[in-house]
Amino acid sequence: MPIAIFPAPVTSTSDASSITATTSNTMYEGRTSFDPAIYEITCASGTITNIQFFSGAGTLITSAVTVSGIVSINLATTADRVRLWTDTGSNVVVTVTKIASALTNEFSGTLDTVTSTGTYNSTSTSGYGYFVLVGGGGGGGTASGYQTWAGGGGSGGVGGKIVALNGSMSVTIGAQGNSDNAGGSSTFGGVTANGGNAGAQVTNVNATRGNGGTVSGADYSSTGGRGGPETFNIGSAAASTQIMSFVKIGTTGGGGAGMYGGGGNAGAGSGIGTGGNGNENGAGNSASGYGAGGGGGGSNNSSGTRSGGSGSPGVLYVLRF
Repeated sequence: MPIAIFPAPVTSTSDASSITATTSNTMYEGRTSFDPAIYEITCASGTITNIQFFSGAGTLITSAVTVSGIVSINLATTADRVRLWTDTGSNVVVTVTKIASALTNEFSGTLDTVTSTGTYNSTSTSGYGYFVLVGGGGGGGTASGYQTWAGGGGSGGVGGKIVALNGSMSVTIGAQGNSDNAGGSSTFGGVTANGGNAGAQVTNVNATRGNGGTVSGADYSSTGGRGGPETFNIGSAAASTQIMSFVKIGTTGGGGAGMYGGGGNAGAGSGIGTGGNGNENGAGNSASGYGAGGGGGGSNNSSGTRSGGSGSPGVLYVLRF
C-alpha cells in the first residue's frame, strides 16, 4: 500500500459524509468534524474498507474494518479527520453516517449489535469490551367483555458492564412477550436483564400495567419502564422514559394501555425501542425496536376479546475497544 496520504474531497449532509477511494490499497484522508456519536460505515459489499478516526494528524481515536460492506463504531471524542483504504475495486464510495447518540463518552471502539441467542465470538485489541444488555418487552394485556381495558406491557431491564472478551461467550437474547405474556430474559457476561411483565385486565374497568424487568450482575443498571395506566383514568400518561447516566440511549418505555373515550397513549421510548399504543376498542399495538412493551387491548363499544400487542425482543450491544 502506498505510504503517501492522498487528500480526498468529502461530500457531507447533516448526518452523512462520503469519500471516494479511487484506487484500492491506497490511503485517503478526508477532513471534516465528527462529533461523539455512533457511526455506521458502509461501502460496496464485496470491498473491505479499513477506516481510522483521528484527532489531529497523529492521535488515533479508533479504527474499524467493514464486514460485508458495513460496520458500526462508537466515537467517544470528537474527530477531525478520517483515513481509509480499500482492498479492491476502484472509485469505491465509503459513507460514514451518524445513526445515534454516543453509547458512552468513555471509550471509542467497534460496536456490535447482537439480536439472536448463540455464541459471541469477537475479541478486541485490549481484550475488553463494554456491553449493554436489554431484556425483552412484555406483551400488552387482553381485554375481554363489554367496556373493559387492559394495561400495557413493561419494558425489559437494561444493564451494563465492562467484560473480558475471550472470543467465545454464550449470549441469550430475551424473546418478545406476546399478548398476556412476559418478555424473556437476556444474559451475557454474568449479567441478567429480565424481561418486562405483561399487562392485564383485573376487573371490569381497571387495568394493571406490567412492571419493567429487573437486572442482576451489572455494574450499572436500570429497571425497565412500566406499562400504561395502572387504573382506569381518562388521559393517563404512558410510562415515563428512564435515562441512565452511563448510557445515552436510555431504556425503552412500556406500552400504553387502552382507555375509554380517547384511545391508548403511546409507550415512551428513548433510542432503541418504543412501546405500542393501547387501543380503546381493539387489539393493542405491538412495540417497535428492542425491549419495549406492547399496548393493551380495549373493548369499549362491544363485547368480545381484544388481545394485547406484542412487546419487542431484547438486544445486546458490545463496544470493543
